Amino acid sequence: MSAPNTLFFANRAKVGCVSGLVGGFAIFVSIFVIDLSMGSSPGTFYKVVGLPFGISGLGATLVGMVSHMLTAALIGTVFGLGSCLGKIMEISSLKKGAFAGAVTGIVVFLVFFVPITTLLMIPQIEGGGFSAEAAAIVLNVELVMIGSLELHIVYGIVMGVFFAIAMQHQTKRQMLFQGA
Repeated sequence: MSAPNTLFFANRAKVGCVSGLVGGFAIFVSIFVIDLSMGSSPGTFYKVVGLPFGISGLGATLVGMVSHMLTAALIGTVFGLGSCLGKIMEISSLKKGAFAGAVTGIVVFLVFFVPITTLLMIPQIEGGGFSAEAAAIVLNVELVMIGSLELHIVYGIVMGVFFAIAMQHQTKRQMLFQGA
C-alpha cells in the first residue's frame, strides 16, 4: 500500500474515532435520564456495565463510562474505515452520513447490545449480588431495550453527520491546498 493510501485510511480511522466519541457524548446525558426514569440513581447503567469487572460504587460507574466511550470510539473507527470500502459506502453528504449512522446504530444494537444485555448482563444481575438499582434494569428490561434502540440510532446519526461534516471540511481544505 502506498503512503497516500495509508494516510487516507489512517485519516478516515481518526475522523471516525472522533465521530464515534462525539456520538457517545451526545447520548451521555440521555443515559442518565433513562436511569432516573426507571427510579435508579444517575449512573446506574454505567455502574451495571462496570460491576462485572469486580468493581463497585463510583469505580464501577467510571469503568462503565470509560468502556462505553471506548466502544463508541471503536465503532466510529470501523465506521470511518468502512466509508472508504466502495462508492456506495462513501459518506458524501449529511443525509448519507445520517442514514449510514442510523443503520450502524441499529446494527450495533442488534449484534452487540441485545446479546450482551440478554445473555450476560441480565442473567448476572438476576444471579444476585447486585444492588436494587441494578435490579431495576431487569424489572424495566422493555424500557431499557426501547430506550437503548433509540439511543443507538441517535448515536449513529450524530456520529454519521459529524463524520460527513468533518470529511467535507477536509475535502474543501485539500482542494484549497491543491489549488494554491
